[in-house]
Amino acid sequence: MSPLPTLRQLPVATLVALLLLTASSARADMATEVLYVTRAEISDEALRGVIGIAFIHTDLGADGRPSGEVPRYRPSGDGFEPAGTLAVKELGALSGWDYETALRKFPVVEQRWPYLHVVIDVRTNERAWLRAFGGSHDALRVAYRALDSQELQWSGIDSLALVPDSQSRLYMAPREDARSHPLSLDQPARLNGKVVELRIIGTKGNFIQVGVMVDWDSPLVPLGWLRITDENGLLRIWPMMASMC
Repeated sequence: MSPLPTLRQLPVATLVALLLLTASSARADMATEVLYVTRAEISDEALRGVIGIAFIHTDLGADGRPSGEVPRYRPSGDGFEPAGTLAVKELGALSGWDYETALRKFPVVEQRWPYLHVVIDVRTNERAWLRAFGGSHDALRVAYRALDSQELQWSGIDSLALVPDSQSRLYMAPREDARSHPLSLDQPARLNGKVVELRIIGTKGNFIQVGVMVDWDSPLVPLGWLRITDENGLLRIWPMMASMC
């Protein structure tokens, strides 16, 4: 693996995206990403074969819910054709926030750029083809990040919400037979005895390396590796907004 970057050394596009998707959870006036469903409410099939995340950004309506509609498509020959629209507020996202604008995040199971096969309801496994569009200044936009994307470096990660009984393991190397330690609500990740927030460093095979931020000018301190999927191909981790402190 290449040397670990510091936050200041990340590519400008990555840093801007990270800052837009990241805020301090320690402040009540900042956005906080939340999970909208428990693992028991999520269809197993909605977590099978996930390759990335779709981000839908939109304004908040007068009712305090996401506004706008995103175009839906269906495969047609070698391409795609329009197949109506979907109201963002009616979609069953896995996580997101409502703060000045709305963000909704969904598993992606296939991509034929710029088209994305998105699980638009994680409870029922309903899927739809959407198209990535828009820029950072557009009120309504759809973006995509692959699970192995370098643009997820420094992002936070939820290591427990998608695993049975919120029980996981932190491996010392990216392989099944490596030494590992339990992770759970009662046994959170620690560095020098202090509970810490895990952040993404990178991926290798079916593992994602996580570490801890010590300051902006230092690389993340590696703590270990998490399995990305289980033996049945079900997603075990979910990148989340991290605090900036």
